[in-house]
Amino acid sequence: MPKPIGGFWQTLRDFGFSVNDLSRRCDDVADLLATYQMIGRQRIDLPYDIDGVVYKIDRHDYQQRLGQVARAPRWAMAHKFPAEQAKTVIDAIDIQVGRTGALTPVARLAPISVSGVIVSNATLHNEDEIARKDIRIGDRVIIQRAGDVIPQIVRVLSDARTGNETIFDFPESCPVCHAAAIRPEGEAVRRCSGGLNCAAQLFEGLKHFVARDAFDIEGLGARQIEQFIDLGWVQTPADIFRLGDKSAAMAELDGYGDLSIKKLLSAIDVRREIGLERFIYALGIRQVGQATARLLALHYGSAEAMLAR
Repeated sequence: MPKPIGGFWQTLRDFGFSVNDLSRRCDDVADLLATYQMIGRQRIDLPYDIDGVVYKIDRHDYQQRLGQVARAPRWAMAHKFPAEQAKTVIDAIDIQVGRTGALTPVARLAPISVSGVIVSNATLHNEDEIARKDIRIGDRVIIQRAGDVIPQIVRVLSDARTGNETIFDFPESCPVCHAAAIRPEGEAVRRCSGGLNCAAQLFEGLKHFVARDAFDIEGLGARQIEQFIDLGWVQTPADIFRLGDKSAAMAELDGYGDLSIKKLLSAIDVRREIGLERFIYALGIRQVGQATARLLALHYGSAEAMLAR
């Protein structure tokens, strides 16, 4: 049977740190599952929310040998609890355009409480997913929050159909800029071909460019970016570094005093030079995340060397 944890954890207790009393040391798979079930039974009465348990190798030398990938260690594994489900109705299906041009269908739901959270939207991922689950506007559906976080449609209650449901026609042009939406052979995602000429891609791309893991420009968030785009001040990432030319006009805007303008321009100035891996990641290249950006930076060493290839 699972045993109370000792060793390092007990040392933490002795030092005065708070340690979760549900932690256990397990000797085999049966012990792991017994602990999982025990915690699952207590879940509803806990004074905090959890969506599962994490199994960890408890030897540091084994942890070092197993190593880790970009975002997670290989010596730990999450085991989620079953998600709570609920019934609701799809009122509409809208299309959202992301920074890479991906057209993502989103179900607008009759609001319903799931795991203590009111859910009114759920991603449908792509047109193949809609076809596979035979999702229609007006359908009654079962939804859940995947990992107790992301709302998703589990299945359609086809027996509850009245005949008034509507099949959704996936658009072949971008709903924002009306450029052709192209689905490359072998891919599930249809993408807007408008690039930065598409207002949605421009907005999402600039948000990514200034985000914490990219250029990390303090004070330049979604609201400011949207405002500067609408004013015509920012149409490319490079325009961000020319905002100093707009300081006088910026002072005429609501919410911008001398101090806030100075702070924003200072935050921009200190980011004129950043690490190569941050710069590569900020470009928002498809399939280039933080780990790949880091590898590219290590391989090329400089932006000039990378561009020369």
